[in-house]
Amino acid sequence: MAEFGGKAAIDRRDFLKLGGASAAALGATTELAAGSASSAASRDPAASPPAPAGFAPETKYPKLAMITPYSPQKLAFATATGYEGVVIPLDDFFDPDKLTDSQIDQIMATSRETGARIISIECMWGLNHIHPNPAEREKVHARFIRCLEFAHRLGCKFCGTFSGGMPGAPADRQVKEFASAVNEKYMPVLEKLDIGMGWENYPTAENFATVPAIWEKIFDLVPNHRLGLEFDPSHFIRQYIDPIATAWHFRDRILAGHAKDTEIIEPVLQHVGIHGQGWWRYRIPGQGLLNWPKFITVLLQAGFHGGFAVEHEDDFWDVPNTEKEPDFPQARKDGFILAARFLRQYLPARLG
Repeated sequence: MAEFGGKAAIDRRDFLKLGGASAAALGATTELAAGSASSAASRDPAASPPAPAGFAPETKYPKLAMITPYSPQKLAFATATGYEGVVIPLDDFFDPDKLTDSQIDQIMATSRETGARIISIECMWGLNHIHPNPAEREKVHARFIRCLEFAHRLGCKFCGTFSGGMPGAPADRQVKEFASAVNEKYMPVLEKLDIGMGWENYPTAENFATVPAIWEKIFDLVPNHRLGLEFDPSHFIRQYIDPIATAWHFRDRILAGHAKDTEIIEPVLQHVGIHGQGWWRYRIPGQGLLNWPKFITVLLQAGFHGGFAVEHEDDFWDVPNTEKEPDFPQARKDGFILAARFLRQYLPARLG
């Protein structure tokens, strides 16, 4: 039996109760856990599948999406569950350096047929824009430009990435190197393609620019607003940074958003401290600590109308080692269904 926070692993319902919530409080039922995505949609009129031909009309509101690897089944599920579109990360198949023209055409046709707009793509891992090795850095710049062109061909207005990282280098030097790459290499392409780019604030070695103090320095050097943020509030919660105040401060630079929550497990935190393990975990929206009405109000008041994508990293609503399956397991579908139901309360475009 696996260990969690020094204690034996627990079953799914006890796992949820440990975080201070119950399935009843979330509107989850036995029927939800056992039913199919289509039956769940039919029980919820607001989630009824739209006509499969074409996309929903553009609106001035955030575009509710889900982050998912590409497959026709997953795009169809997104539309049937009430999502406007999808955000697709690069992988072994979905890659501008591997796909043929006919495969790209088929992806675009599937997007239209299912009604799931490809809102943006994610180009994170293996793309270190400030790689310490100059030759490798040049390769990254060239590959990311191909990613921007790929995103444009798919009809996207945004391409997500990381900021890169130079281990051991002072933050100010990394800021200057990243700003230089954006201004000199990427900005001419962004202008030509009429597209934006931005990095997610996920703390990792390949992503040095994850806190507000660093963002201010970068934006001072890159005034063009085609560079912005792929804002994920969940990462701030576990760093004890106020995500709502931060979002308001940088509201004019938020070009995309991740809809993900974080739960702090206080009994574990008190036992192991902030340098220990198991005291926080990512959750689907509404099952963590974020004040979603306030956060979404910031986005609406700022006029944000980009992709607002559920990033499902909640182990409670999932089955391990199923990422490469063509369709989601039912537990993961349930998580996406609950996330859409919760977020739709605060997104005017999804109430019609």
